Amino acid sequence: MLQLRGADVACLALVTLFAVQVCAKDAAFFEDFSSGWDSRWIQSSDAKYNGKFAAESPKSLDDQALKVPVKARHYGISTRLPETVQPSKGLALQYELKLSEGLTCGGAYLKFVTDSKEFDPSSLKEATPYTIMFGADKCGSTNKVHLILRHKKPNGEIEEKHLESPPAVPLDKLTHVYTAIIDTDNSYQILIDGEEKKTGSLFEDFSPPINPAKEIDDPEDSKPEDWVDTAKIADPKASKPDDWDEDAPKEILDEEAEKPEGWLDDEPEEIDDPEAEQPDDWDEEEDGEWEPPRITNPKCEAAPGCGEWERPSKVNPAYKGTWYPSMIDNPEYQGVWKPRKIANPDYFEDKEPLANLGPIGAVAVEIWTMDQGYYFDNVLVTNDAEKAKEYREKYWQPKHEIEQKLAEEEVPETEDSEDSQSETTGNVISRLVEKVLSVPGISLLKPSLGSLIPVLAGSLLTALAVVGIPLALLLALLFSTLFGGKKASSVVPPKKKRTPTVVESKKEDVTGADDAPVSVAQPVSVSVPPPGITTTPEAMALPGDGPARRTRTATAVTAEPTTIT
Repeated sequence: MLQLRGADVACLALVTLFAVQVCAKDAAFFEDFSSGWDSRWIQSSDAKYNGKFAAESPKSLDDQALKVPVKARHYGISTRLPETVQPSKGLALQYELKLSEGLTCGGAYLKFVTDSKEFDPSSLKEATPYTIMFGADKCGSTNKVHLILRHKKPNGEIEEKHLESPPAVPLDKLTHVYTAIIDTDNSYQILIDGEEKKTGSLFEDFSPPINPAKEIDDPEDSKPEDWVDTAKIADPKASKPDDWDEDAPKEILDEEAEKPEGWLDDEPEEIDDPEAEQPDDWDEEEDGEWEPPRITNPKCEAAPGCGEWERPSKVNPAYKGTWYPSMIDNPEYQGVWKPRKIANPDYFEDKEPLANLGPIGAVAVEIWTMDQGYYFDNVLVTNDAEKAKEYREKYWQPKHEIEQKLAEEEVPETEDSEDSQSETTGNVISRLVEKVLSVPGISLLKPSLGSLIPVLAGSLLTALAVVGIPLALLLALLFSTLFGGKKASSVVPPKKKRTPTVVESKKEDVTGADDAPVSVAQPVSVSVPPPGITTTPEAMALPGDGPARRTRTATAVTAEPTTIT
């Protein structure tokens, strides 16, 4: 990332100093992790927390923040608030988070600890009671900004209430500011970078709900044995038509098809490679009879097909398949059965749930993560939602503008790069079209379709818009069906014994009396050295092999090292 210019650093420092002097005294709690942070925040002494936070400035930013320095660790740190914050007065929670090395699996949220005289920051644990948990969390398919409330029921039981369908965490490497606002009218908002991502009612959007349902299903009720919940039945009056033939095949031979002119009946689809030569070091006693590799018969490339011609199949016009009676409404249908409702013995109505969330007395970062390079900054706890907006504008906004500027300078958009991208796309499309036109059967259409290649290669949008290739495939399929196009040419195992590879030779030679039991089920990679480089028998031994039995040296037949799997 680019370094900040002197003017940028001075501007950010000036704005930060001004913000601290003007705003910090108006918040119930604010932390920017500046000088002396480690006297205010206490790392947990619990043995579980093997990760220790540090305070550093992110690269290219002159703004110290709380950093997760090492991945695959549990972290625990907390600080007491100078004064208790009561959620019943309304609540605004806010913090900044920068994922400088990404977020693959880990928590990056804050816990707002329930006020208690017994709470000691050095004894922070996962089970330490909190009032609200808020912030980023991702692992696998889970990607959410948590908002979890711990609500106290009338019977004294405390239950977690999770926000349903929370917003997702931005996964770029910029600094983002997360805000949760809970108002006294029991509404809530979640903002990311000051933009509303989720809003609603505490009574409607949390699970389990703040207030339980007045009625519940009767757990002792059960569906009657004679209850009919099948909506449709087969028509008892329907009968199979006399001319319905269930045995008629779906496809039949096309008796009207004719063998294409020029079909080479006596030519095989593949032949021995006439240019292949037996290696000089081939030993028939050890390696067996050498045979050249197989290649596509060049005579077949210009012909409609080779080998025995087979009559193609076509759809049987008489095919109808298995007969089934039509379905009609069931006259005895009673609908979907549901258990009867009874009064919920645990029902209560809490019209002021914020009063039962518990006062906030501390802030904690208690997380487990497989990533590193998280930066937490500018943590705010207040009863005044307007303060959250002011802090965003005075702390996060200048930082955001600098990061955006750096990002724009890092990835300049030039005409050359666009031309290069276009050229690369064109090459890919050209190769794709050539590959399609080389398919047996479709190759006959190459003279008429070849002109599309430069058109398709010129523009990705043009390529997406053109339907020539799908049409060509359809025509080729029709052609093959009508005229029995030749089979797809591919290299097939020779009928005679072919040249064994080094790995196969080893597999045949691992069961001697002087060998230990081996397993050859797993794939093995063998590097063949360049010409002139010989290897010892020990060097040729594969992982898991017994003692090497070969005494001759192995010489590579290719100029470059080759990996055989």
